[in-house]
Amino acid sequence: MTAIEQLVHDFKAFYNDNPWFGDSYLDVISDISPTEALATPPNQHSIAVLLWHMVKWRKSLTERLLGNLDIRADVTDADNWPDASTQNAETWEAAKTAFAEQQTIIVEQLSGKDEAFLDTDFVPSRKFRRLAFGVLHHDIYHLGQVAMVKSLIRNSGIWR
Repeated sequence: MTAIEQLVHDFKAFYNDNPWFGDSYLDVISDISPTEALATPPNQHSIAVLLWHMVKWRKSLTERLLGNLDIRADVTDADNWPDASTQNAETWEAAKTAFAEQQTIIVEQLSGKDEAFLDTDFVPSRKFRRLAFGVLHHDIYHLGQVAMVKSLIRNSGIWR
């Protein structure tokens, strides 16, 4: 299996199949109510904020895969960690929709690329290989946080 085939496989497994680390994204997210998504346990981000953070960094990949190499993202951007007070049931649904749309773009775009694509720069000295694998690892890390916050909320009765 080539690296690009591995990426496509891993993005698919992460989203709704049988990833190596446990539950897929859809397994974790699908039964989270808006109330749970907006709950903020002490010293934690809400699930909604975590998901928007994931969407932010996926956008860095999806836009570039679509040819927008001018996109710039920074950890100080306001949409990197949106304020929990700006979240509601509608923004929770919007985050899930954005994530699903990004999933389609990532899989479709990577599936249409050859192996050499991964070694092309999206900015000088920054390769698509690093970006794509980095986004996948970022997604896995934060999905673990989502699962942990979900467990905290359900097991402790903490509601916002």
